Amino acid sequence: MRGEKTFSFFLLLFFILISQTTATNYPINVWPKPTTFHWPNPKSIFLSSNFTISHPYHRYLTPAVDRYRHLILSEHHRPIITPAINLTSSIPLQSLIISVSDVTSPLAHGVNESYSLSTPSGGSSAYITAGTVWGAMRGLETFSQLVYGNPTRVAAGVYIHDLPIFTHRGVVLDTSRNFYGVDHLLRLIKAMSMNKLNVFHWHITDSHSFPLVIPSEPKLAGKGAYSNEMMYSPADVQKIVQYGMEHGVRVLPEIDMPGNQNL
Repeated sequence: MRGEKTFSFFLLLFFILISQTTATNYPINVWPKPTTFHWPNPKSIFLSSNFTISHPYHRYLTPAVDRYRHLILSEHHRPIITPAINLTSSIPLQSLIISVSDVTSPLAHGVNESYSLSTPSGGSSAYITAGTVWGAMRGLETFSQLVYGNPTRVAAGVYIHDLPIFTHRGVVLDTSRNFYGVDHLLRLIKAMSMNKLNVFHWHITDSHSFPLVIPSEPKLAGKGAYSNEMMYSPADVQKIVQYGMEHGVRVLPEIDMPGNQNL
């Protein structure tokens, strides 16, 4: 017992020392921690009220850009501890320019989600370069985390390069045993996107209930759901999948074969 306690103590001390020697404290930190975060001279610049984001058109990237632009201009995030950063230029940041090498790659397992982000110390444009639109979405999330205050400021002179260590970063939710409404699922997907997760494993049905409405077999949900208010219509599923794609989250449905459904 004493040996186990001694081992646990030294293991804890090891991780404390490692964290102190490898972690760099910046006035603003990004979550999850990027592979490379280079900010040699932490300063900030104002964000123009006419700030724009240019990008290649894409069915899912374009709504994401519109969402992030609105968030960046309207949120005026106020950190618990205001970053002690001096303004570096009187010229506000005018634009964010997004470049994507491959706009056709689907959101599939192993898709390239890497990106690079740079903000100027005194220039008028910031840049995101990504291999795919899904990497560009991760870069947009990172950029939004560098923005704060009212009037709005953004970290200046930052270079970030990032790619995920794990290609599958997901959350599983069982809506058969515990039903969750559509709004709850959308809120979950939004939170996943903010944390750069990419797979929503949706365990829709099981022996406990069958909340999925299948038009060709209406009795499955009619007799298998907990109630008429606890069902997912085809339109609900389409909305959830669409919302997931616009947030870089792949919806992976799991539909168990119905059993003992007394049809």
